[in-house]
Amino acid sequence: MQARMKNPVSIVPGAMQAIQALIASTQKSGAPEALLQLVHLRSSQINSCGPCVDGAVRHANQLGETDERLFAVSAWRETPYFTAAERAAL
Repeated sequence: MQARMKNPVSIVPGAMQAIQALIASTQKSGAPEALLQLVHLRSSQINSCGPCVDGAVRHANQLGETDERLFAVSAWRETPYFTAAERAAL
């Protein structure tokens, strides 16, 4: 199977810097880092960014997130594992 397009970060000038700036600003928001990693994982799944999914899972694991919850992020609406605040973010 061939990808529909190359990763935009590799072809759009300034895209990586913009993404890094967005990540930096969300980290300053006061939201728990573990929640930010869950949101990063879900957005990476939606955007089909394999390296981003891998990174989000690794970082969430380092923060103590359980495999059970990480596996359920893609189906968060149908699982009982997330709080109301986490559901709002996801």
